Amino acid sequence: MQKFSKFMALTGGVISCIFLLVNIADITAGIISRQLGLGSIVWTEELARISLVWCVMLGASAAFYEGDNMTIDFAVKALPGWARGLCRVIAFLIECAVLGVLVYYGIQNVSGGWTMRTLALRVPRAVPLMAVPLGMGLFLAVLVSRFFGRD
Repeated sequence: MQKFSKFMALTGGVISCIFLLVNIADITAGIISRQLGLGSIVWTEELARISLVWCVMLGASAAFYEGDNMTIDFAVKALPGWARGLCRVIAFLIECAVLGVLVYYGIQNVSGGWTMRTLALRVPRAVPLMAVPLGMGLFLAVLVSRFFGRD
């Protein structure tokens, strides 16, 4: 389970980095174009937004795997062992429920986005919308495999 969790987190992290590089290159191209007096490139803002959404959604699983998620656990650490375990199980169930809802409604949102297109790039609106169910599904896979893969 730990190998699967690490693989999924690494995959999400690498793809997230690629989207970050696309974002940086896109914004840089837009700035250079304006500074050279060539005017603004119409599609740069849209590509920057789409690549940033994908970067964040896929990078969340890698951040969680590395322990970079925000937690307030000082009260939990003061509890006896059985209560800490209970809190861990309750937190896991809540996290799974929230991520499951995001995946479910993300899929619903994507299914309605294939007929509409973005203004500048003319790609189906479902392309940027897919970042939520795929990213949160990846996050859910890492969460479950880490929970059940603990010693």
